[in-house]
Order: sequence, then structure tokens, then C-alpha cells
Amino acid sequence: MHIRILICISTLLLTHIANATQLSGREVALKMDAIDTSSDGTRDATMVIQRGNQQLVRKLAILNKKFGEDERSLIRFVAPADVRDTQYLSWTYEDPQQEDDMWVFFPSDNLVRRISGGGKKGSFMRSDFANEDIENRAVDDDVHTFVELSKLNTRDVYVIESKPIAAKAKDSNYHHRRSWVDQEYWIPLQIEYYDTRGRLIKRLSQGDIQHIDGIWTATKLVMETPRRKSKTLMQYDNVRFNVGHATSRFEQSALKR
Repeated sequence: MHIRILICISTLLLTHIANATQLSGREVALKMDAIDTSSDGTRDATMVIQRGNQQLVRKLAILNKKFGEDERSLIRFVAPADVRDTQYLSWTYEDPQQEDDMWVFFPSDNLVRRISGGGKKGSFMRSDFANEDIENRAVDDDVHTFVELSKLNTRDVYVIESKPIAAKAKDSNYHHRRSWVDQEYWIPLQIEYYDTRGRLIKRLSQGDIQHIDGIWTATKLVMETPRRKSKTLMQYDNVRFNVGHATSRFEQSALKR
């Protein structure tokens, strides 16, 4: 009797593993992309930048809205005073051959500046995030390869490798990214970023996953840059989905208002 039970359990485990390995890297990426079923959203954020003995704390408000298959996001700095009302607006497109648009507004100069090409490799407001890291990324901006099934902090994960397509590679800091994707939530719990020499540049960890308005959401992010011995914490609060943002809030002309 016990032998039969063990055989049944072993069969179920093997079936589970076999089914899991049927997913390609792109299929895993599609499932990650599909978890946000909202039309728009909003969240408050606290960004803490730690570098040596220095610490910078910034408060942000983040809005996003989908326009069909495309998406727009707006980040406005609330505090401290020296960065208040600085805004980043990005338009990201599903078509991988179309260059995504990004602008930054500096209130002290009353100036809107477009960030393009190599400018997206630059640091996002002195943090460990790059400008390209704050953009939404379409699935087919990368070629995704299944690596293995694994575990991360007791969680079952798919490990995939994502390499930018030629049209995106020239404006990216990264040769490829390796992601540990939770098999239940379809959220990457960890992402490692590598350069063309295969050296680790940065590592992103995501946690404190909450079920908000029917959507699994990571509310705590930590981006580390080992060679610089620095890290940036991003904590999300007051996360809401399907709030009904006006389209006009995501226009370039609205940045100076």
C-alpha cells in the first residue's frame, strides 16, 4: 500500500515538472506581462538611496495608463524641496521596432528635455536604477530563453534569460538579464543584469507581494550595484488600480502645468 502511494506521489511530481518545462522563455515572459489586468493605476513611493555613509530619501507619486497595447507612465517627485515637481513621462510601445519616448521636466529651469538613445543608460535621479529601468518593457523587446526550474527562498521559480533585440540593444546598459520568476505570482523575485563581458552589473530583488484590487503586486524593490557598494530601496504604498486617469495627464504638454 505504502509503495503504491509513493509511486503515485512520484508520478504526480514528475508530471508537474514535465508540465513546467513545457513553457518556453517567451511563454514565461508573456505570463509575467499578463498579471496586470488593470487599465491604469497609481501608487506612492519612497526611494532611499544608500551609498557608503550617504543616504538620500525621495518621495514620489507614480501614475500609469494603458493605451491599447501601449502604456504611458508619469513619475512626479514630491519631496525633498530640491527635486519637488521634477517629472518623468514615458510612452512605451508594444511594437519592438518603435523607439520608446521619455521626457523629463525640471521645474527650476521650466524645461522639458527628451531622453533618447544613450541617455536612457543614465542614472535615474542618482539612484541605482537607470532611466531604462523605469520604463515598461514589451515582451518582444527581448529574446527570452528558458534556463531551468529552480527555487529561490523556498519559492518555486522559472529562471529565464532575456537579451535585448538588436533595435533595443544599442541603447541599453545590459547584454542580458536573468530573472527568477515565481511560478504562482508570475513576478520576478530577482533579476540580475549583466554586461557584454558577462559581468554582473546590478541585482534587483522584489518582495512584500500583495494582492491588491485582484492583482499580485510587489511593493518592495531593492536594486543593488555590487561594484559601487550602493543600493536603492523603492517602497510602494497606497497602490490602487483602475482609478480612471484622464488621458490628458500623460501628454508632454501637461508637464509644465
